[in-house]
Amino acid sequence: MECTKCHKVKGFNDFTYKNEKDKIYYMYCDFCRIKYFSDEEKNYRERANIEYNMRKLENTVKCECGINYVCFRDFHMIRHLNSNKHKKLMATKK
Repeated sequence: MECTKCHKVKGFNDFTYKNEKDKIYYMYCDFCRIKYFSDEEKNYRERANIEYNMRKLENTVKCECGINYVCFRDFHMIRHLNSNKHKKLMATKK
């Protein structure tokens, strides 16, 4: 059977069943399937990490008290405004 990814002719023992009941094989050999899914997962993780870092840079807020913090939602801003550190810094500025 020929692998549609690497185009090599391999034996049936190098392929796994997609559906064992109907005896349907995957079109990619086992080696190519493992390689393909690990590359796809790796690319997804890299893209997700880059996107997260960009969102962190875009959502950085500089407060009146002088602290920079990341604010994805209103909850983060409220949490900072109610923190003891913010209250102490604002009390010393007045």
